[in-house]
Amino acid sequence: MLVARGYLLSNIAPARIQGTACRGRIAYFDNLRAIAIMMVVATHCFPPANLMSGTLFNEHQPLVSLIGGATAIFVFIAGFFYERVYRQRLSTGQLLQQRAAALLPPYLFISLVLIASGLEPGIRTIAPTAGQSPLAAINLWLITGTAGPAMWFVPFILALLLFTPAFARFATLPRRAQLAVLGVLLAVSMTVPRHPYILLQNVPHFALFYAFGIFWARHEAALGATVRRGWVLAGLGLLLALGMAAQYRIGVPTEFGAPEPMFGARDLIVVRKMILIALLIGLLSRFLDRPVTPLTPLAERSFGLFFVHQPVLLWLKRAFGLVAVYRDPWSLSLMLWVATLTVSLAVLALGRALLGPRGRLLLGA
Repeated sequence: MLVARGYLLSNIAPARIQGTACRGRIAYFDNLRAIAIMMVVATHCFPPANLMSGTLFNEHQPLVSLIGGATAIFVFIAGFFYERVYRQRLSTGQLLQQRAAALLPPYLFISLVLIASGLEPGIRTIAPTAGQSPLAAINLWLITGTAGPAMWFVPFILALLLFTPAFARFATLPRRAQLAVLGVLLAVSMTVPRHPYILLQNVPHFALFYAFGIFWARHEAALGATVRRGWVLAGLGLLLALGMAAQYRIGVPTEFGAPEPMFGARDLIVVRKMILIALLIGLLSRFLDRPVTPLTPLAERSFGLFFVHQPVLLWLKRAFGLVAVYRDPWSLSLMLWVATLTVSLAVLALGRALLGPRGRLLLGA
């Protein structure tokens, strides 16, 4: 996990960069990273309507949206390690250059694989217009990040990092001022929901979680000691459950931009993601503050898994769609999840063995 590896969201530094005293904290963040990448893959494994079961999995259903909180977790981790490692070491230009060098080669390669194989180009309803040249269509998919289910994240994270000077200023504010800014960003995140590909919505929506990561890094000792307490963990778990119940009760529009009441289900999703982050940190720092063997390979290869799982998963979905044997959507999702992680890890290992350093450049790990 060297800094030069350029981890997708946070470029997480190894414990030796942080110092021996920080080994436990780095370990539980690695465990958090492994859990988050498993959540990312699981979110994409839910079958769409009529694939095999006829069941529509709405990403705003409580359980599905709980698993779908992984993007917020990764952005939080990015903010945390920006403050802990990079704010005083890299300028905005250096940070952008480092991220672009790590992100763009595998992003372009995997996007072109998806497009060339016809697996799922234009997944987010972005389609070439009549008479548009194939090259123009490819450029459209690359710019918007719509060649695969998670590719939108690459243009988004690079756009978010353009605001690094503002985040650096936020990191130096007094605690009360930081809390006030977080309150404003919370209101903005609730008002501007995430969108499948529109940067003008995603950047203000996720800025809250990047700033939250910076805030946590600045006050880690106090916050970490608090969320480790048993009664706090129980309270966070109860709040998370109540939030899920309220979201189920309220319901949520299926269309982006559809009207809903003040403090509706989408607003609850934002709050629940913050609660989930604090709960996971508390649980991991209390019970799993050391490297865990099953999680370590996932954490170390999470950058590559982000990219590789997309063509693997889409190929598996295509194969299962042809076979159409499994009728239960939850069993299908679980099977796809296990198969996607297993095959993706195998692809990364094979790529590294056959391509050497080029494998890391093209696949991310």
